[in-house]
Amino acid sequence: MGKSEHIYGSLYVSVLGRFSIQRTEDGKGGAGAVQSLDKISQRQRKLLQYLCVFHDKEVSQEELIDALWETDMDVQDPVNTLKNTLYRTRLLLEELGFPDGKKLLLYRRGFYTWAPELSITLDAEEFDRLYEQYMAAPDTPLGLNAALRALELYQGDFLAGATDALWTVSPRTYYHGKYLKLAREAGTQLYKQGRLKEAAELCRTATAADPYDEELQLLILHVLHDAGLTQTAIQHYDKVSKMFMEQMGVTLSAELSEFYYKLTQSDETQEVNLEVIRAQLPESEPVEGAYFCEYFVFQNMYRLIARSTVRTGQAIQLAMTILYDRDGEPLPAKRCTEAMDALHSAIYRVLRTGDIFTRYSRNQYLIMLPSSSHENAALAMERMLAAYRRTLSGMTTQVQYSILPVLPPGGGAASGKK
Repeated sequence: MGKSEHIYGSLYVSVLGRFSIQRTEDGKGGAGAVQSLDKISQRQRKLLQYLCVFHDKEVSQEELIDALWETDMDVQDPVNTLKNTLYRTRLLLEELGFPDGKKLLLYRRGFYTWAPELSITLDAEEFDRLYEQYMAAPDTPLGLNAALRALELYQGDFLAGATDALWTVSPRTYYHGKYLKLAREAGTQLYKQGRLKEAAELCRTATAADPYDEELQLLILHVLHDAGLTQTAIQHYDKVSKMFMEQMGVTLSAELSEFYYKLTQSDETQEVNLEVIRAQLPESEPVEGAYFCEYFVFQNMYRLIARSTVRTGQAIQLAMTILYDRDGEPLPAKRCTEAMDALHSAIYRVLRTGDIFTRYSRNQYLIMLPSSSHENAALAMERMLAAYRRTLSGMTTQVQYSILPVLPPGGGAASGKK
């Protein structure tokens, strides 16, 4: 090893997840001194992050000041602040074992740069290299192996602790998108190869990073079902459906809902006599309260009941509740969840066993009231709201509702509101 190589060595920098710097001999993460960054100042951290990410270019003093302290209004003299931060950062690098921080982190003619003899490698650069390997041969064992190695490198979003730095937004989005693409495609390949345990673990890790990716959530359901864990798949769907509704106010995609419906169906591969089928159909517990179901089930029941009105002429009402705070404004997420749970309980307890309801959005329920005139439906809704108002949530929020008749297939729109 040459003298200059011994002096400078290599620096391995982790930016995918928790930021860390490590002095190594081969430019790769592994054996070597790791510098703890837990106790350094925010300014030192920001300086190191920016200079490490852009280690292959000269960075002007103006660019650094704009990037690092764009939102820091306490910096009265940014030039001297930057020089002081540079001094302390050089001392920090010496703690890694470098003999002279001044020879490592240079300032020349208004530009900051690393010593050209120093080799710097970012985990993000390794991630990019593996991503390109996968894209060059996505359907091969070599490509899949590259994807799995890249996914292992991704320990979190790009500089996850630097969300206040505007310059990190673009690369954070860039790497997050690449990570999800690799997770979807590698997970699908593992699933098709029957490597269900690996596919399940990959999907769980990826959905922890982004729980709102519906393609990955659907893949998890397929993997659990094929692994013989259908009940676990059903429970997972219920959990995800509730999360989407409470956090985003939306229902899951039609594809997810349709697969969930298949999961809940009996096995059609065996012939079963009618008595056995009949024994499976009823609810296992005594029937109490209104019937709650997923929106796609509610939609099918609405269509079936609407068809029946053509023959019977029966009056059926469709009601909708909307939850607000006392001033008529939307509720924050946590408070809305608690209030909607209380409203759910009131609907279930007060309405009849033949009434059907579903959660339509973050703050709305839909209710179908068979065999009800508009007047009787309004009375039922008032009884339900009275029960809700007696709860803690009911005392601090308000609920508005409207009622319309269920129309037969092909019927025109009707208007009507409480």
